[in-house]
Amino acid sequence: MDDIFEELGALGLSSRLKRLSDNLMQESARIYERAGIGFQPRWFPVYLYLYRRGPTSITGLAKGLGVSHPGINKIANELIKARLASPYRDRSDKRKRVLALTSTGRDKFSELEPLWQHIRETFQAVIDEGDGGFLSSLALMESSLTQRTFLERYTDRLDEAALQPSGGVRTTAIFPQPRSA
Repeated sequence: MDDIFEELGALGLSSRLKRLSDNLMQESARIYERAGIGFQPRWFPVYLYLYRRGPTSITGLAKGLGVSHPGINKIANELIKARLASPYRDRSDKRKRVLALTSTGRDKFSELEPLWQHIRETFQAVIDEGDGGFLSSLALMESSLTQRTFLERYTDRLDEAALQPSGGVRTTAIFPQPRSA
């Protein structure tokens, strides 16, 4: 099977990571469904954060997990609808919405924890089938992008290219020629 993203190398990185993430989320959803546990994989980071850290503002969740405020709001609303979490207003700042696990949400952990242990072991086996360094490489990449964003790096490259005598015009193609039918 031809994989255009693999052919593109680093240029296809974000698409390949998204595809991998989508696949793992879909498969994880099937695991929860098969186990008869009413839980969605996308809830995992928010749920676990609340379980470990306690009630947290939506802004605090977004910051703590490194995801967008709207994304956290959507998951928060889904957790509330599932009765796993409950919102309330911060006593010191009534504008802040704080999310806390309900007693049902806290009790759900005992169902989820054994499942997560098996999921962790399965993920680790898949990682080990590769070179085993995927998670460390991912952590290094995330850390590197925390120091300087991808956009900053890209902009620097454009600025450097503009200073080149050729004006930064690329003379070699980065895409393979399309196959003729």
